[in-house]
Amino acid sequence: MRIECRAVAAPDGTLRDGGFALEVEDGRIRSVSPAAAGGEMARCVAVPGLVQAHVHLCQTLFRGMAEDRTLLPWLEERIWPLEAAHDAETTRISALLSLRELLAAGCTGLMDMGSVRHSAVTVEMLRESGIRARAANSLMDRGPEGLAGEPGWLREETARVRAGCGGLVGYAWAPRFALSCSDALWEWVARESAGQVRATHSSEAPEEMEHPAIEEAGGNVRFLQQRGFLGPGTLLAHCVQLRAGEKELLASTGTSAVHCPWTNLRLGSGIADVPALDSAGVRVALGSDGAPCNNGLDLAADLRLAMALASVRRRPSGLPGGFWLRAATESAAQALGWTGVGRLQEGWRADVVLLEPTEAEWQQILTGEDPVRALLELHWPSRVRMTMVDGRVLYRDGDYPTLPAPPKDLAQMRRKLARRAGIGGGWD
Repeated sequence: MRIECRAVAAPDGTLRDGGFALEVEDGRIRSVSPAAAGGEMARCVAVPGLVQAHVHLCQTLFRGMAEDRTLLPWLEERIWPLEAAHDAETTRISALLSLRELLAAGCTGLMDMGSVRHSAVTVEMLRESGIRARAANSLMDRGPEGLAGEPGWLREETARVRAGCGGLVGYAWAPRFALSCSDALWEWVARESAGQVRATHSSEAPEEMEHPAIEEAGGNVRFLQQRGFLGPGTLLAHCVQLRAGEKELLASTGTSAVHCPWTNLRLGSGIADVPALDSAGVRVALGSDGAPCNNGLDLAADLRLAMALASVRRRPSGLPGGFWLRAATESAAQALGWTGVGRLQEGWRADVVLLEPTEAEWQQILTGEDPVRALLELHWPSRVRMTMVDGRVLYRDGDYPTLPAPPKDLAQMRRKLARRAGIGGGWD
C-alpha cells in the first residue's frame, strides 16, 4: 500500500514538509521518501498512531454517571457498583463504543485495565477490532460484594483471559490498587508476573495516601516496591502524590509513569509533575483513563491539557511538542513491551494516522514556533482521516471496516445498568 501525504512526523519529533510517500508492506513501513503528494490524502499529515497507556474500556458505558466526586466516593458510590452490574453483553457494548471512539481519535494501541469479570469478552472485541493492545482483568480481592473476587476464582479468571489473548493483543497483569488487594494477592501477582507487562494505579489521590499500609511504607511507590511490583514492565497510572525520593525510585527500577491529566483534575487529585519526572529520568506515557472521569477518550485532548499543566508545574515547562509526541507514541509503546512501534521509519510497524488540518491551520502550524505542539493541539476527532494498525486500515472517513455499528438503545442499556447497580438519579 502506498500512502501519499504532504508531511510526516519525523522520528526526532519534528515535522517534515514537502510531500512524502509511505510504502507499507506486510504490516511494516517499507520506506518513507520525498514524493509529490497526490490523491485524496494529499493534504494530510502522517503521524505515528497514539498509544493509550491507561484506559478502562468497560467504563465507557458509564460516561457522565459519576460526576462531582473525589476518587474514593467515585469508586464506591458509582464505578464499582456499575462494574458489578455489568454482564457479558453490556461489557461487549462498552468495549465497542470505546474502540470506535479511540480509532476515530487516532489511537492505534492501548493498555486496558479491564474489570474483575467479563474481561474475556473485551479481549474478543479487541481482537476483532484489529487494534494493538495489552488486555487485563482487574484483580481485587478486597472491595464491594459482587465485584471483588476470591483468590482461587481470580486465578481461574486470569487463566481464561490470558487464553483468549493472541495476535496483536497481549496480556497484562493489573492488580487494581493498594486498597483493593491483599498482601497474598500482591505476592501471587509479583511471583507470576515477573518480567511481564503489568499495571496498577498509584499515588493518585490525597485520601488514598492516608491508608495505613501506604503511610507505613513511606508512599505508594515504596509500598509497591516492597511487594516486588516495580520494574521495566510496570506502568503506574497517575503518580500525582509522590513522596520524596519516589521519582528516583521509579527511574532506577525502569518503572513507567502514566499521566492522566483530565482524571486528576476531575476527581480533584492534583497535578502530576511531569517535568520533574522527566528530569529524574522516568519514562512518561499518557492515558485518557475511563470515560466517567474524563468524559472523552481523545488522547490528543489529554496531551493539550498535559502540555498546559506542565507549564503550571514549571514555568516554563521546558518540554517541547516532540517530548509529548514521543510520550504518546514510542515511549508508551516501549512501556507496553512493543518493539518497532511508535515511529514512521523504515522497518517499523505500520501504525499510522493521517490528519487533515484546514489550509489555514496548516499554514499556521508550519510557521509556528513548535509545529509538533500545534499539530497535537488540533481537534483530532474532526481531523483524523485514516487510522491504520499493522498495515491494516481500521478507520477511514467515518467507516469502521472491522467493527459493527453500536446498538440504538444505549439509553435503555444505561438505565438497566443503573437499576442493577442500585443507583438513583436521572436514569429512571
